Amino acid sequence: MDVLAMLDEARAAINVLEHPFYQRWNAGELSDEELGCYAGEYHHAVRALAQASELAAAAAEEPHAAALELHAREERSHIALWEEFARAMGAPQPEAPGEAQALAETEECVCSWTAGGDLLERLAVLYAIEAGQPAISQTKLDGLSAHYGYSEEGPATEYFTVHALLDIEHARQAGELIERLMAEVEDPEEQAERMAERAIAALQGNWRLLDGVEAQMRRS
Repeated sequence: MDVLAMLDEARAAINVLEHPFYQRWNAGELSDEELGCYAGEYHHAVRALAQASELAAAAAEEPHAAALELHAREERSHIALWEEFARAMGAPQPEAPGEAQALAETEECVCSWTAGGDLLERLAVLYAIEAGQPAISQTKLDGLSAHYGYSEEGPATEYFTVHALLDIEHARQAGELIERLMAEVEDPEEQAERMAERAIAALQGNWRLLDGVEAQMRRS
């Protein structure tokens, strides 16, 4: 059972770079208000990714827990990087975590990213998200530089610079751990199906977040 192939197939089928919002980002067609709305909503997703990493670490045993705890600390530290981007985009800055009200579509994303019944399901979510982050982050960075007047170096874009590189390693680590743990599973087919369901939900959640941003901009 090649579970990583299943997860990669899901990523290919639900590629958020094909979402109209990112297509307009790449074409330089987003307004300042749209970028600000996106920055505010995705702030919740950045926090959810940190929480998902922490939940995976909490579900792991040694010798795997230590590496996952390091991963979680890295993701938690990246919240501040996103806040620099959100500030540059003019997004509302909550005084405390969770203070800003998320759109319903964003809440769907958060729930799907932090879901999981066991360690392998949580790793499937992390892999599905992080394996796509290098290309997504680089594309966002290129768009900000080419169309919106932001340098590829500096606090406003550091989140994307970091994730364009670091998540290559994060996805590799998650993939290797998935393969190692799957070798110990009694029913790998059933486990793989549950993992694929979690991954698909996480990818769809990201897509729905972007749907929500676009819908919010139409209402405003």
